Amino acid sequence: MGVDGPRGAEWHWLWMVYVVGVGAAAMFAVVVLDHRFPGTAPVAIAAIAGMMLCVVTLGRRIFILPENSWAAALFVGVVVALWTLALWASPVAVAAVPTLYPIVFATLTLRAALVTTTAINLIPLTLVIVREGIRSPNIGIAIAFTFIGVIIAPVIGTVIITSMRQRRQLAALVGELAATRAESARLSREAGTAAERERLAREIHDTLAQGFTSIVMLAQAVEPELESDTAKAKRHVELIAATARENLAEARAMVAELTPSPLEEPLPAAIQRQCDRLAAETDALVTVHIAGDVPPQSMASDVVLLRAVQEAFANIRKHAHASAVTVELSPSDSGVRLTVTDNGIGLNRGQIEGFGLRGMRARVAQVGGAVSVSAAAGGGTTLTVEVPS
Repeated sequence: MGVDGPRGAEWHWLWMVYVVGVGAAAMFAVVVLDHRFPGTAPVAIAAIAGMMLCVVTLGRRIFILPENSWAAALFVGVVVALWTLALWASPVAVAAVPTLYPIVFATLTLRAALVTTTAINLIPLTLVIVREGIRSPNIGIAIAFTFIGVIIAPVIGTVIITSMRQRRQLAALVGELAATRAESARLSREAGTAAERERLAREIHDTLAQGFTSIVMLAQAVEPELESDTAKAKRHVELIAATARENLAEARAMVAELTPSPLEEPLPAAIQRQCDRLAAETDALVTVHIAGDVPPQSMASDVVLLRAVQEAFANIRKHAHASAVTVELSPSDSGVRLTVTDNGIGLNRGQIEGFGLRGMRARVAQVGGAVSVSAAAGGGTTLTVEVPS
């Protein structure tokens, strides 16, 4: 992961405490050691206080700027100038030099920061030489402080840079994690929406749409029968009313997220009712064979088998033109087998599966079953659905 994310968040509040704490200790040292290293203590204290004020009030805004920007360089220049003023007023102000290291390394690039801190470490020795000459009794202390600073500055700088890089990486990682979680939630919502739409589409196709298709076909059959066969027309009108009532019950069940209305009765009875309706609507001979040893199924498997019957009957009504249909429900090696056979026109070679058959395959797959569609012996089509018990 790179470290080119937003700057500023990596400047931990402990660094601010460090700068203020070391600055306060330096001011205390200026007051306490003024008798040993005389100078203008008030000026030194005011300059160190100015450094601390700059860091506390402007530091956070400066640290979010790009490295080596003119504002960042100006900020470092002002802080270093205030420290130099304090050092000129009192040599004890050299104790405040550690406050400059985190400021410089957090503001400038590593190369610029190393050059700047090296120059800062040479300032105390330079001031001693300028003010007191090469033979000053304080030259040894100044040289010692310079060597200490030259060694400490890169170490502190490395710690600071490492800490800032780790915090920046952590901030970037947290941002990526939040974005990933948001994207995952969005995809999950979209997947759930798509799955629910597909489920509703299958429910509507297998129930309401097929019921409306039956109503349309019956209504078309009624019109010529009104004059030629009143009794048959009346029977078809009764079927239209019954189908409409069932569709209304299906619609209410969907809205209320209840069990589909046909499954308010046992599966064999629901299949028998569908067969009776097909026979009444098409005048086809519908034969039903339901074995007595069919193992009990889950509600999901019962729904799958019933919807398979409804889809098979819908295709028979619209396409097969069959005069005989056989429905068998029997136990299989792994569960229950449903077989629907008709003597209609059969399958067209190269025919593409429609939405209903695709929806049936999806339903059966959800319960771990299998679907096969083949040509029946002697013509027609055989649909076989097996679901595990």
